[in-house]
Amino acid sequence: MPFGDPVVRLPKTQLAGADVYVQDNGTSQVLFMEVPADRPEVVVATHTHGVEWGVVVEGEIEMTIDGRVEHHPAGSVHQIPAGVPHSFRFRPGTSSIHCFPERRVRLPTP
Repeated sequence: MPFGDPVVRLPKTQLAGADVYVQDNGTSQVLFMEVPADRPEVVVATHTHGVEWGVVVEGEIEMTIDGRVEHHPAGSVHQIPAGVPHSFRFRPGTSSIHCFPERRVRLPTP
């Protein structure tokens, strides 16, 4: 996986089976997500929230956005408008970055 220092020094949690390193400024978050190649694919069920911007660093994410299936290989950028239903299917060996104007995940306790 591509994330090294300083990303791997961030607080780490799990989301639907993916490893997630969280940059949190108190009001917004950036999630650095990794699904190692030796794990099964990770499915994030359909949900909504505020606007999301992201980029696939390596691997592939299948996204269903407002009922439309899209394939996002490494280098793909996405922006999901606020309130639009969407889901993700992260293939093994995928890493990506997701930016949110609000807090999306609970920080792990030390």
